[in-house]
Amino acid sequence: MRVLFSTVSPASHQLPPQFGDDQVNCGPDWTDGRDASGRVRSLATPVGDYDLAAVAARLPSDQQPDVVVCLVDASWRNTPSNLAAFKCPRVLLIGGTHGGQSPLLTTMRYATSEPFDRTVFVHDRHHAMFFHAAGLRNLFWFPGLTFPHGDAAVRAARLCQRDPQLAFVGRSGGAHPRRTRLLETLAATRLPLVQRVLPQRQALDFYGASLLGFNASLNGDLNLRVFEILASGAALITDRLAPESGLEDLFTDGKELATYADDVELALLTTEYLQRPDEARAMGEAGAEWFDTHLGETRRREAFRRLACDGIGPAEFAFKEREKARVFFGGDTDRLLESVQVYEGVQELHRTRETVRVAVDKIAPDDLIAIYSTLPRVDLSRPDDGNHADLAIFTRDRAAAVPPGKADHLWCCDAGEADFDPLATRFESAGFRAVAGKAAVFIRAAEPPLPEPETTLVEVTASSAA
Repeated sequence: MRVLFSTVSPASHQLPPQFGDDQVNCGPDWTDGRDASGRVRSLATPVGDYDLAAVAARLPSDQQPDVVVCLVDASWRNTPSNLAAFKCPRVLLIGGTHGGQSPLLTTMRYATSEPFDRTVFVHDRHHAMFFHAAGLRNLFWFPGLTFPHGDAAVRAARLCQRDPQLAFVGRSGGAHPRRTRLLETLAATRLPLVQRVLPQRQALDFYGASLLGFNASLNGDLNLRVFEILASGAALITDRLAPESGLEDLFTDGKELATYADDVELALLTTEYLQRPDEARAMGEAGAEWFDTHLGETRRREAFRRLACDGIGPAEFAFKEREKARVFFGGDTDRLLESVQVYEGVQELHRTRETVRVAVDKIAPDDLIAIYSTLPRVDLSRPDDGNHADLAIFTRDRAAAVPPGKADHLWCCDAGEADFDPLATRFESAGFRAVAGKAAVFIRAAEPPLPEPETTLVEVTASSAA
């Protein structure tokens, strides 16, 4: 199968997955390159929007693609266009919607702007229901799809003798506030944590030589590091995600991996498995067996071929029927998109804070509970329970009952244009001002607004070097 793979990830940052026997990679961080036999192996493209058909025209006739695959993320550095020119299957891989500049709404707009035949969520299954409800179809989930290593590399990485340490490959610091806090806790307990920044191939070997592997998602995403550690045979200790992420559907906690909710539980789990190395080895072996069964090289490539060419995704990664049939707000797409816009701000708070408190009024739609439950560290409550909230959500009928002194942000979730001025007048006296935009969101004057996501998402493609 000849594949043209348009990717946001440079080879220096993330090795490309191999989808076909004859594959050409292109993107803004690739150069024009050929192999020893003279066949094209990579092509350079502009940054941002570019005509992918014009890129394909630079290929010889015997390398014209049977499948076109586009990996796009919220950095918006790679947004190929003119997909209509291709008569072969066109597959969109959504690299991540858990951060970046307007990650959900802009991805929805892009996904509908080009005639993709399949749209695949790689990291953020918990967002697929928004896309379903907004009317997008032919959606799939394929976790671990971008794993780049073949079976030989995986087998070579799995050492029988492992160092009694907790291995972590990746960066910490300003772009990863929660991960940094967790790593600092581990260091303070003097546990044998070893952190490195390595290319992906070396990272696989490092995990394969370690008893335990540590993962912390960037923002509630089921990232690639999960599958790198599983493949290596190290015992994976990773953060607990929301049920909608799919983590619980794939694995049994305590069998193929162990999950933690906070820094205290992380330190306890690490200590326990270091003290019981036989249990850690058994868990690592169970994780490796899961990987070989579901994501081994042959299985992975054949499953992708069937998805791309036949529209049939792996059964173990299929969405449930109730998920595909889910509607929000009685099918009112405008209300859904407004809710997603506010959600994006809360999601960005969730990226930086340990807990985000969202208070939802008892007569507000239950759909809002479902939306915010996709973020694992959102604490849901009621506005009148006396607790402080980062965001209080209410309806027009309940505006008078909202205690503005107990919230930093207010959102009237069913407000129409005619309601904005009366609401602004009411909350101005309590020290709030309206936030620009279509949603009736109000912010305490002394507080920053719900944050705009970062313009660049550092780990949306989840490289071990990130």
